[in-house]
Amino acid sequence: MLKVHLRVFVEVENLGKAMNALVDAGITGFYVLEYKGMSPQDWKGFAIKEDPKSAISLIRDYATDAMLICSVVEEERTDEIVESVMKALEGEKYTILEVPIRRIIVNYKSEVQERAETWLMEKKVPCFYCGENAVQRIRIDMNKAKIWCTNCGAARYYLIKGVEKEEN
Repeated sequence: MLKVHLRVFVEVENLGKAMNALVDAGITGFYVLEYKGMSPQDWKGFAIKEDPKSAISLIRDYATDAMLICSVVEEERTDEIVESVMKALEGEKYTILEVPIRRIIVNYKSEVQERAETWLMEKKVPCFYCGENAVQRIRIDMNKAKIWCTNCGAARYYLIKGVEKEEN
């Protein structure tokens, strides 16, 4: 199942609205980053010296305090979640980015275990189910594989019965 790194940029005063909309849409976890930003409309007309102190001073003096709310979500749920945020922030200034995730690696310091790399691939071919020439997503783990169509969502699952480990 493909994951998306969902990023919602909001002004500080809209942080609560955005977080409530994400939770209402089913987000179970997120992280928040505080930042200062300027939109192109705010930046237009500024000419600054190209030394770092001048640039930093300009950002401190004129940039807007804002928040970035980030969460990893299943691709299939992204539209529903985005609609919830858009509805909650109607009339407000915001930016939403959806960044596809190719791989997630979580390292638990205390656990020592060997893990095979997950392969994620895409290939545009006719779907086995709908017949459309569409991107087929392929995920191969250590003992299983999944292929699903981005057009109709039909999926095939395979179990890999044996694994050979290369000798060093």
